[in-house]
Amino acid sequence: MPPDIEIIVGTYEEYLLGYQLTASPEDTTSAKLQLKQTFADKSHAGSIKSVAVQGPWVASGGSDDRIFVYDMRTRKQSQILLSHAGTVNTLQFSPDLTHLLSGSADGHMIATRVGSWTTEGDWKKAHAGQSVTHISCHPSSKLALSLGGDLVLNTWNLVKGRVAYKTNLKSKTTLGSQPDCLSWSTQGDHFTLSGPLYLEIWDIKNAHVVRRSKMPAKPICVAWLDGNECLAGLENGSIAWISLKDEEEAPPTIIPAHEARVKAMAYLNESLATVSSAGEIKAWRIDLEKRELEEIASTNMDCRPTGLGLLDLSQFGNARPLEQRIKVESKAKAKAEPGQSSKPAAPRGFVTIEYEQDEKQEAEEESATIPKSKPKQKKKEAKKAPQQEPEESSEESNSSDGDSESFSDSDSDASDDGGRRKRRPPKRKQPPTPSSKRKVKQQKNK
Repeated sequence: MPPDIEIIVGTYEEYLLGYQLTASPEDTTSAKLQLKQTFADKSHAGSIKSVAVQGPWVASGGSDDRIFVYDMRTRKQSQILLSHAGTVNTLQFSPDLTHLLSGSADGHMIATRVGSWTTEGDWKKAHAGQSVTHISCHPSSKLALSLGGDLVLNTWNLVKGRVAYKTNLKSKTTLGSQPDCLSWSTQGDHFTLSGPLYLEIWDIKNAHVVRRSKMPAKPICVAWLDGNECLAGLENGSIAWISLKDEEEAPPTIIPAHEARVKAMAYLNESLATVSSAGEIKAWRIDLEKRELEEIASTNMDCRPTGLGLLDLSQFGNARPLEQRIKVESKAKAKAEPGQSSKPAAPRGFVTIEYEQDEKQEAEEESATIPKSKPKQKKKEAKKAPQQEPEESSEESNSSDGDSESFSDSDSDASDDGGRRKRRPPKRKQPPTPSSKRKVKQQKNK
């Protein structure tokens, strides 16, 4: 019977894909299985950088600063988190499924409550304002480790929501300038860190390295099988098997796996899944006693992977779809205005732009429905006109009216005034004022 797992893979091409193991219809006698695509979604507007799977939840973080959460009970998108303002480099669900921890290039480390999806913790300068690159949550859900651009390993007390202690890794020459492969063991007694050619296993009790193994190639990813057995995917496509039961100087067991580098790997229910940078996915059956890997299925997804996680299908019972293929629907993109770039704007900026446009449209509609405001303005201009020469003032007022009408709405044209504007010429001959009559009498008397 095929293992009850679904392989979830994030890609550079913005796809989130799912593959399940099924029996091969061509050869029913053989134990060989096949990987069939059973899930696909393209919601991100940039490359997917991180994937987290725990319980029924799947989360993906991308270079578009967004986190998409999927409920695999319905196999649909459940939530969009807009809490970061930079690429989401790392995602990790707490084992007790209470929080989703996320780290971003904006320097924030955020704890989001699962279910309500509200932000319950936001450490704005988790690594002195530098990018948060790795997060790993302890099996007890009370501790977490994080790595950042400041080359400091933070140990977090998740109960109190603060850093318990810090470890400066700048002096660790074996880890290089970019430590990687941060991962807790299944029992929580050890965790791993890697450098260009070394994989280190640290003991949580004394915070010291208990095993330093030299590798034939750079370690890229890590998967713990139990409290003592650890697998590391290498850049040359091989898998290194490290065991704490061996002597300290014992070399790791090297197992060929892929032709290209092992980009990501995960272990669940006695099954291992690996994916290479060329897009080749393989499922393995593990023999812990002999330290051997048996390939049971493989496929090529024609995409470049960025992360991998395993979904436990046994929690869904018989309700899970085995043969269902979900089509990727291209979502309509918002039309960019002239002068604006096609790059998706931040959510808050997008809302602000829409609000200003709506406000302008409402103002234009109000001006179109209330044409009485312009005649008042023109009456004021007509009162000012007698102060100037009569003939010239009439021409100037007409020209100014024409200019103002060119910027007004079509609803406020002269044709809608019922011919009222044609009655203005008689205003040129105004009756003589008393002061003018007195001046005329004085001139005659002289």
